[in-house]
Amino acid sequence: MRIGLIAPVFLPLISGASLYCFELARALAGHGHDVHVFTPPGGREDPAYTLHPILSSRLPDDIEPLLQHPMDVWHSLYFVYAPMALHVQPFFVTVHGDDAFSFFVPYRLPFRESLQHNLLWRLPSPLQNCINKFLDDNERVYDKYLAGKALRHVGQVIAVSSYTRSRVIEQYSAAATRTSVIPPGVSEQFFSQKLRDTSGASECKKFLTVTRLDDAYRIKNVHGVISALGQLKERYDFSYTIVSGTVRGGYRKELEDQVNQLGLQDRILFNGRLSDEDLLNCFHDTDLFILASYAEPDNFEGFGIVFLGANASGVPVLTTRNGGMSDYVVDGQNGLYADDPSPDAISRALIRFFEGEVAFQPERLRASAEPYRWENIASSVLDVYSHYEKAPP
Repeated sequence: MRIGLIAPVFLPLISGASLYCFELARALAGHGHDVHVFTPPGGREDPAYTLHPILSSRLPDDIEPLLQHPMDVWHSLYFVYAPMALHVQPFFVTVHGDDAFSFFVPYRLPFRESLQHNLLWRLPSPLQNCINKFLDDNERVYDKYLAGKALRHVGQVIAVSSYTRSRVIEQYSAAATRTSVIPPGVSEQFFSQKLRDTSGASECKKFLTVTRLDDAYRIKNVHGVISALGQLKERYDFSYTIVSGTVRGGYRKELEDQVNQLGLQDRILFNGRLSDEDLLNCFHDTDLFILASYAEPDNFEGFGIVFLGANASGVPVLTTRNGGMSDYVVDGQNGLYADDPSPDAISRALIRFFEGEVAFQPERLRASAEPYRWENIASSVLDVYSHYEKAPP
């Protein structure tokens, strides 16, 4: 089968969603299919698939170049390219979370470019700003209308979690009967290391978070975790490592200031992007992985691919139910929950861990992630393709 995957965000840009695209492409190829990946310029090449770095991130401009490549199946790995279903079928869409609401690859209003070239530049800047805001607001309405229309032509929407599915259906009623849930997978490299021997574990607990520290990623709630640790610094011995390969805006600086204000400079370490080997070592040497996200109306944690990597490394996770993690994390089995994303609730969950109220066996943690190997996830996606029935007009 010749499969076309549309990935407007892709490695080497690091995010859970870009890793999803890369790993799914390789796993589908591993099942013997001819996989073609369409990305913006600079996408990572791999022998498993054919790379086409042709996306402009301007949806109308991308449609015709994409249609020049005949495929048996088209699959947009982000929701924003759903309008392609108006032009080609069979067409499938993966939705992670905020990609169903952000329209970060917009379908521009047809007259906007002409308006900009012929009129707006002549106007005073304050008036230009006012008109552009009006156009932006209306463009979002237009993009939502096109997405809703396109969903009636999509073979299937693949949501990464039940939480994502429910949020998409709230927004787009056309998706109600054609949205299934297939979670992301976990890279084989996380199963490669020998599990850590925890029998003689140190009294100093090692915590780890791996996330982007962009302003748009404040929902990852690293500030809430730091506040919680500030409450516990006199009672328990710990170290906390924050690994972030991408930093945009001032969020990291705010976190560094928060660490200084709480007197945690000798306990909390910020790391930049690590090699795959160093990142695996970080997971291996960790007692607890923490990502206690909160949800906003248009921005939330769809699943959290890093939780799978932690469990496959034999490490339990601490999270919240504000997102798709409740599909996977079972309190006391492969992780534990904070009651809510507040520092007080995170602190209470950490106390349970410090006091040994929950205990975990690395072998059982790895077994939790075992069904999520990418070859299994790709099989589920291929089942969706094979059950395709042409969507009604």
